[in-house]
Amino acid sequence: MKRLLRKISIAAFVLFSASSCDNLLDVNVDPGRISADQITVPNLLPSAIRFTANVQFGAAQFGAQYPQYLGGQAISQYTPYGFDQLWRPLYSDALPSLQEIISRAEALGAYNYSGIAKVMLAMNMLTASAIYGDLPYTEANKGTAILNPCYDTMQQLYEVHIPQLINSAIEDLQRPLPELPNLRTVRNDYIYNGNLDNWRRAAFALRARYNLQMSIKNPSLLAAAAADVDRAFTGFSQDLDLIYEANIQNPWWSFLGNPVNKTQQPTSFITNMMNGTAQYPGLVDPRLPLYMSSSNPNEFRGVVPGRLVGDDPTVNVNLTATTWHSRNVAPLQMLTYAEAQFIKAEALLNSNRPAAYEAYVNGIRASMTKLGVSGDAINSYLQNTLVSMGSSNLQLRDIMMQKYIALYLQMETWNDMRRYQYDPNIYPGLNKPVINQIPGEPWIQRSNIADDEPGTNTCIPVIPNQGVKLWLFDN
Repeated sequence: MKRLLRKISIAAFVLFSASSCDNLLDVNVDPGRISADQITVPNLLPSAIRFTANVQFGAAQFGAQYPQYLGGQAISQYTPYGFDQLWRPLYSDALPSLQEIISRAEALGAYNYSGIAKVMLAMNMLTASAIYGDLPYTEANKGTAILNPCYDTMQQLYEVHIPQLINSAIEDLQRPLPELPNLRTVRNDYIYNGNLDNWRRAAFALRARYNLQMSIKNPSLLAAAAADVDRAFTGFSQDLDLIYEANIQNPWWSFLGNPVNKTQQPTSFITNMMNGTAQYPGLVDPRLPLYMSSSNPNEFRGVVPGRLVGDDPTVNVNLTATTWHSRNVAPLQMLTYAEAQFIKAEALLNSNRPAAYEAYVNGIRASMTKLGVSGDAINSYLQNTLVSMGSSNLQLRDIMMQKYIALYLQMETWNDMRRYQYDPNIYPGLNKPVINQIPGEPWIQRSNIADDEPGTNTCIPVIPNQGVKLWLFDN
């Protein structure tokens, strides 16, 4: 990981130098030009991994205010927001890098590399489409051939392109290794260190996430989601995380963990869910002091959604350099065993309650164990009847609230909330922000158009306001 920034810089320079340094005269040869055959697939992988992490963080950086993990900025009041922190790294960096790897790797028969790239590309497109809906994809990254890429609809992305990518990734990762000796072992893989079995499991976990999302349109996909989970991660050590180091800080540390920036704070919704005053009365979640720091360790008070940082002087919680997710060396979580277990629990709730309950407990235990919660504290929490109600009494709200806690700061929770349209029976105590600037004060449903698009792309569809449901959630 210490070599990551250097390799990213080299790979990015190589990629863009090779494609942009055109000779003015054919008779001359630019001595500084790097030829296309000097670009290697292994050298492109580190940048693609980092760009993918940037996309996933870009989705959550400000978007975490929509599922009410964080609050305190105008975005929590539903002011127009276009997720530019996702759009730019997706279309400037991640998509071209990943497509370049796929193209080159397939030509070389290096399906180990193309499979990895397809997992990341599918995850990025799934994340982005669930936020924007329609997106440029089939016409994107065509250079001067298509300067104004038109958008694929969300329905096309979800029914055709994204499942094709995921299925192709699984197929590639099951193919024989390439004949070229220097490509048989995946190098510069800062997530799994070339472990293709873990990448295959990640692909199945991603397909489980996709199938659960699509089950809102096709309920038969619930069984497919559960089956995919059984082929996915076997424990949290296989999570799809990018781990950072002291000299390459986790972006949550740079954004909120360091002592200077406190522009967002944990909300009263997540804080009260964990401090024993709301959904779990009298039960303090042992993850609470790992998720947020309080100026009073005996009291945790979050910001009310829709209020700004500083409005209420009694708010006393923050992400800091010592809270788990915002440490400078913390992993950026993108796809986890805990999430997969909650997917299985939800998928099997109405068909196999004992298996659903087992997965529900597995998800809680995995979340806590990964954070370093002691075994005694985990067992004490799981012995409480508010959490451990038995398979016959397990309800959907139990699964979704525990998934909400386990996926802290991850944007998949916003998809869950929109699948159930912010149902207070599923998320007890969930209320709209006290200030809601969308006409009619609906729940937030989608992103605004990215700021970079108007004026640069003439093939933009009509984008409704952020209170209009996306295709996936419009049932």
